[in-house]
Amino acid sequence: MGCGSSEILVNEESDPAYERGRAHLRQGGEEEALDEFLSVTRRIVKSPQSHLEVGRLLMKVENRLDPVAAIYHYRRFLELSPDSKEAPTVEQLILTAEREIIRKLPGEPYAGHLDALRLREDNVRLNRELADLRVRLGYPLEPVAATPGREGSPDVKPNPPDPKPASPPKPPTPRSYVVKQGDSLYAISRKFYGDSAHIELIFNANRDVLPSRNSLKIGQTLRIPPRPSVP
Repeated sequence: MGCGSSEILVNEESDPAYERGRAHLRQGGEEEALDEFLSVTRRIVKSPQSHLEVGRLLMKVENRLDPVAAIYHYRRFLELSPDSKEAPTVEQLILTAEREIIRKLPGEPYAGHLDALRLREDNVRLNRELADLRVRLGYPLEPVAATPGREGSPDVKPNPPDPKPASPPKPPTPRSYVVKQGDSLYAISRKFYGDSAHIELIFNANRDVLPSRNSLKIGQTLRIPPRPSVP
């Protein structure tokens, strides 16, 4: 049997370093556990749980704090285990690590933006839910609010009707994007919209090719819809 075949059979959970890492965690030895899990990620290509543990510990062990590295390991987990039930939680952990990076940047202006960042995330989430609800109910994303007339206002002569109704404006044509190594809906949203708030918009536009939010495949072509305008 060749080397390639033996690598396929490697299971991170049966690796001695992984078992030692779990044992250190049970005993409260978080820094020792971090070193063991890092050892697994360096030797075993498919080691999603070890990457997840490394990410968590890099945000927890006081003298090893490294949110930038934590984000890398969180994303490796999402790449290796995209359909995991922990994937939504890991995406939130990435946001937490990003906030920590901003908090540690020098200068008061950055520290003062943290509350605004949290508020913006809440607003973006609510706007995304509102947009999804409109799509499900069949409403347009940009409804035009009619201005009601007031009682007692002077009569205004209506304009004569057009011979035929005007054609509705064509919606903007979605762009396309070819998935590359290391991509996620989170990263693609940041690339096209400047933030991670439009994951659901991209996912809903590609439900015919994406069984789940974490089922991206390299070389896959995705439709990138225009950014919706929230009234």
